[in-house]
Amino acid sequence: MTEDVSNETVDPATRSKVLDAAGHRCKWCGRDGPGAGGVAALHIHHATRDPDEIDEHDLQNLTAACRRCHNWLHNQPSGDEVPVELTEADLTVLLPQDAEIIQVLAEHGPIRTGDIVDELTPDLSVTAVRERLWVLMGLDNTVEGRDKQIVDQDADTGEWGLVEQISNSARGRIPDDPQTLLQRAEDERVRQALDRGCSRDEVADVIGVVGRTTWHKEKRARAYAFPLDALDDRGGRPSPNGEGGDSLTEIPAAEEDAGAETQQRLDAVEHGGDSEPGVLSDGGEASQDMPAEPDEDISWSDAKTQLQRTIEALEEVKEAL
Repeated sequence: MTEDVSNETVDPATRSKVLDAAGHRCKWCGRDGPGAGGVAALHIHHATRDPDEIDEHDLQNLTAACRRCHNWLHNQPSGDEVPVELTEADLTVLLPQDAEIIQVLAEHGPIRTGDIVDELTPDLSVTAVRERLWVLMGLDNTVEGRDKQIVDQDADTGEWGLVEQISNSARGRIPDDPQTLLQRAEDERVRQALDRGCSRDEVADVIGVVGRTTWHKEKRARAYAFPLDALDDRGGRPSPNGEGGDSLTEIPAAEEDAGAETQQRLDAVEHGGDSEPGVLSDGGEASQDMPAEPDEDISWSDAKTQLQRTIEALEEVKEAL
């Protein structure tokens, strides 16, 4: 199969360079073109038709988009059509599909993730849309100067909506489900470590995941703002009011000290200057070692065991350093 080159204004040599740089994959939906073994017809998209200080066809102004996403990019909702106020700082974090997600929520929310996918013009997966919802939900914890959420999730139904559409926010909640609790706690520890300048690769090694998973965890942590300080001193199950509750089992003081020391070691890891893979920020695949939602039952006894394993894994950073 050959690539669709109709109506393109770039020369073949430039087109080839752009496709190679993009890995022959659509920047927005992640579909592979023939050059990567896929069947998506890829177009060359200009970020702007009047760029400052560079030529219109400069490689910095070009990227690859499949036919459907390319059409959508040129017919997406304008800033005036988005029912919330977005600042220039917001737009440095958000992607074009986020404007349409906001528009869908305004018209149909509260709404489930899969239903949002069905309403969108670009062909995005549930995983990709869920990630963008995390970004929108945590925008006030990401963009300096933004003090209000745009998007929220209902803690009871899991439905998404604009803030005024959600009556029982999942932000700052302590989940009843043990697996979700563990996920939220680990996400928050990853976020704190990254914010303090720890290397993303080192953090990934410590918790036993691939590097791209840390991007998911960081975005999810900013969305849900898990109150890590609400966990009781012994690592037991927290109560909803954040004052501690029934312990899983008491964790010996030595283990407690080990947990504190490992956080200090994470803080000492040098910043690695990692850059985010575009396939994730632009709606790519979920990593296989990080389920997007809890999909199996776990007891509080199992939760305690997993917490201890996490502590032991974090201890290994001592050898790495």
